[in-house]
Amino acid sequence: MRVFVVEDSAVIRVRLREMLGNIPGIELAGEVDNEADAMQIIRTLQPDVVILDFTLTSGSGLGVLRRIRMQPLPIRVIVLTNDVYPQYRKKCMDAGADYFLDKSRDIAELGNLLLRLADGTWLRRVQDAA
Repeated sequence: MRVFVVEDSAVIRVRLREMLGNIPGIELAGEVDNEADAMQIIRTLQPDVVILDFTLTSGSGLGVLRRIRMQPLPIRVIVLTNDVYPQYRKKCMDAGADYFLDKSRDIAELGNLLLRLADGTWLRRVQDAA
């Protein structure tokens, strides 16, 4: 399973890179920190999963999510953010996010989720990890 990371924090990208490297069946397809690069690369690489932050260096994660859902691409989108306000969660889920996770609370759950997605045992869409 190919995973693409769209995250503005270099520290979090390193942490995600390390996590992904330890999950069997996962390949890090790439990483960027802004909306424009994200869309260009997502269209080219067509990853299986996008891990997406809500806040980016330019543009927004919500913009990326909306643009992904405008494409005929079967991509699972996991929003992983510190911006866990109910209104952001609702906007993301309404825009087509498959999962919405709290970066400070659910990062360990992200690893479990990816493992299950990679082996096909967790294919249902959920509202959140809370």
